[in-house]
Amino acid sequence: MYYKLINNKLLLLIKCLILFFLIIGIYIIYWYIYIRHFFSNIPYSTPTTVFSRIVDLEPNSLYSKQEIILMLVNNGYRNVNCVVKSGQFHVNKNSIDLFRRSFYFPDGVESSIYVRLTFYKNALIEIKNLLSDLNLSSIRIDPKLIALIQFNGKKKQIYLPINKYPNIFITMLLSIEDRRFFMHEGVNLYSIIRAFFINVIVGKNIQGGSTITQQLVKNLFLDNTRSMWRKINEGLLALVMDFIYSKNLILETYLNEVYLGHEKNEQVHGFSLASLYYFGCPINELSLEQYALLIGMLKGASLYNPWLHPYKALNRRNLVLYTLFKRHIINKKTYKILVMRALNVQDKSKIKKSYVILTQIIKKKLIKHFKNKTKSLFGIRVFTTLDIISQECVNKSTQESMLFFKRRMRLKNLEAAMVVINRFSGEIQAVLGGSDPYYLGYNRAYYARRSIGSLAKLIVYLTALEEPDKYQLNTWLSGKPIALALSNKNFWVPKNDNNQFVDKIMLIDAFVHSVNIPTVSLSMKLSLKKIVDKWKHFGLSEKQISMVPSIFLGSINLTPVEVGQIFQIIASGGNKLKLSLIKTILSSDGTLLYQNFPKPKRLASVESTFLMLYSMQEVVTKGTGKSLGSMFNYFNLAGKTGTTNNLVDSWFVGIDGTQVVVVWVGRDNNKSSQLYGASGAMEIYKKYLKNKHPKPLLILPPNTIKFFSIDKQGKIITDFLNKKVDRFLPMWCVVSNKFCYKH
Repeated sequence: MYYKLINNKLLLLIKCLILFFLIIGIYIIYWYIYIRHFFSNIPYSTPTTVFSRIVDLEPNSLYSKQEIILMLVNNGYRNVNCVVKSGQFHVNKNSIDLFRRSFYFPDGVESSIYVRLTFYKNALIEIKNLLSDLNLSSIRIDPKLIALIQFNGKKKQIYLPINKYPNIFITMLLSIEDRRFFMHEGVNLYSIIRAFFINVIVGKNIQGGSTITQQLVKNLFLDNTRSMWRKINEGLLALVMDFIYSKNLILETYLNEVYLGHEKNEQVHGFSLASLYYFGCPINELSLEQYALLIGMLKGASLYNPWLHPYKALNRRNLVLYTLFKRHIINKKTYKILVMRALNVQDKSKIKKSYVILTQIIKKKLIKHFKNKTKSLFGIRVFTTLDIISQECVNKSTQESMLFFKRRMRLKNLEAAMVVINRFSGEIQAVLGGSDPYYLGYNRAYYARRSIGSLAKLIVYLTALEEPDKYQLNTWLSGKPIALALSNKNFWVPKNDNNQFVDKIMLIDAFVHSVNIPTVSLSMKLSLKKIVDKWKHFGLSEKQISMVPSIFLGSINLTPVEVGQIFQIIASGGNKLKLSLIKTILSSDGTLLYQNFPKPKRLASVESTFLMLYSMQEVVTKGTGKSLGSMFNYFNLAGKTGTTNNLVDSWFVGIDGTQVVVVWVGRDNNKSSQLYGASGAMEIYKKYLKNKHPKPLLILPPNTIKFFSIDKQGKIITDFLNKKVDRFLPMWCVVSNKFCYKH
C-alpha cells in the first residue's frame, strides 16, 4: 500500500512535469512562430521616406553663393573651418569647399565627393573635384529628408543596415550595453548574477543585467512592468531569438528599433532617426560625444532628453564617456576634450513640421495611386519637386507679413496661401496652406476656392490678342459707362475702382492699370461665349464657370493652385504642363514604381503669350505693381494684381526667370481683408524675393513679333521727323493681314 502510494505520487509528478514541459514547449513554439513572423514583416513596417527635389548644379547656373549655403544648412551640412568628412563645407571668399554625402539617387548610388564650387557675382561658374583636380560638368546635391509617412501605428524610424552604422559607434554601444554580446546565447548569466548582488548590497535596483537581445525582446514584445515573471519571459524569448537569428541581424534590429524619444504623438525609434532628430544629420557624421549622448539615452529617453533635461543629459553623456575611457575605447586626452564640449543638439525649432501640408498632400496622392495595395506603401522612397530654399523663403516671408497685417488691420483671423511653380516644368516647388506653416490645418492652397478678381482679365486680353487682325496692344478700347441686361431683367453696371471714366484707353494701358470698364467693353466685343470657351480650354470645368458677364472681372472661384496652372501656361509661352509634386517613386528594393515625365500641351500661341508677358512686365514697371518694380528694377519681373469686391480677397501672381508665385490673402468668413492686391498679397511676394534672390525674366520675341514706335494716338510712326515717339510696343505681325503696317 505504501509503495503503491509512492508510485501514484511519482506518476502524478511525472505527469505534471510532462504537462509543464509540454506547456513550455507549446509556449516556446508559439513565440518561435511569432518572432519569425515579426522579422519577416519588418520591411512592411518601414515608413515611406519623402525627399525634397534633387538639385543639379552646373557651371553657369544661376545659383548664388548664399543660396547654396542656405540649401546646405537646411540639408544638415555643417559649416566648418576644415573639411574632413562628408556632410561638411567651408565658405571661402568666392567659393565653397563641399564634401557631398554619398546618396542612393533614383538612378543609382553616388559615392561622396569633395568639390569646390566657385562663384562670380550671383552665378556658379566652376565645379572642381579637389581630389582629382578635374573640372566637373555637373554635380547633384543629395535631397533633404522632409517627412516620414507611417501608414500603420505611430512609430517613426529609418531602417538602416548594420554595415551603414560606423564601427566606432557599434564598439561604443556594445562596450556600454553588452560587452559579451557575441559570446552569450541571448542571456548573460554572469551579468545577471553580478547585477543581483550589486542591487542586494545597495538595497535598491540600480543595475540591470539585460543583454541587448533581452532589451530588444522587451522593446518589441513585452511591457515595462517590473516583475519576476516578465524577467523570466524576457530571458526565455531572448534564448529563442538568439537560436533563430544571427547576432548581426539581432544587433541590426536593435539599432533600428530601440526607443529614443517622441515627437508629439509619434515615437522616435532607432539611432538613425534619432541622429536626424536631435542633431539634424546622418549618424555617420556625428562626433564621439554625440554618439555617447544617444547611447546614454538608452537608460531613459525621456529622463535624458537633451532639450527637456540638458543638465541630466550632459551628466549622463559624460558618464558614458568616462566608462568608455575606463574600458580603453577612448584615451585620456580624447576623454578630457569630449567632456568639455556642449551637447550640440540642434535647435528644436528646426524640427518643426514646416512640411506638414506637403506631407498631407503626398500621403493622399500615394493612397490614391496605390489604392488598396497597402504593403506597396511601406519602405518606398518618394522624391518630390519641393525646393527647400523656396519653401523656407515662403514660410519666412508669410510669417513676417501676416504678423504685420494682423497688427495693422487688427484682424486675428487673416489667412494666406502661396504656391511656387517652376514655369517651364510645372513642378510645385513650395506650398503654403495657411498663415502658420507649422500648423496642419485647412489647406487653402489646394482646396480654398476664392473669387480671383482682376486676375481673370488675363484670359480676356489673351483672347483678344490671339486675333491680331483685330487687336494689338495699341488698340483703343472704349472707357465709357456701360450697363448690361441680365437674364433676370436686372442690369449689371460695372465701375472702375476710382469711380471715374475715360472716353477711350489703349488696350495695354487698360490691362496694366487694371481698368474695369474697358475690359468689359472688350469682352462684349469678343463675346461671352468666346471668353467662357477660353477658360474651358485652359482647364476649367462646366461647374467652375457660369455664362454671366461678371466673369470678365473675376467672378470665378479658383484655388491658388488652379490660378498657378493658368499663369504657368502664360509664363511658359503657351505650353500647359500639368502641375506636379511627385517626381519619382522607388520601392524599398529600388524598383522604379513611378516617374513623372512632363508632357507639354500647347494651349496658346507663342505670340499672344509673349504679348501678355510683356504686358505683365509693364504692370510691374508702370501699373498696379509699380512699387515692386522699383525694388527689383533689374529683373524684368512680370506680375498681376487681383482684388475682389469690398477688398475680400487680395491676390498677386509674380513671375521671374524660373518661377510663377501665386499669393492669396483673405479671411475664411469672406469678410473684408482691408487689403488690395498691391497692398496685401504683393507685399508678401516682395518679402519672398528679398529672401530668395529672383532670376531675371528674359523673354525673347518670336520672329513674328516686331517692336514699333508708337505716338500718343497709338499709331505706328513712320515719319520720325514730324512725329514724337510716345513708346515702343511689340506687335504680332502676320503677313496675311499686314496689320503692323497700318497707320
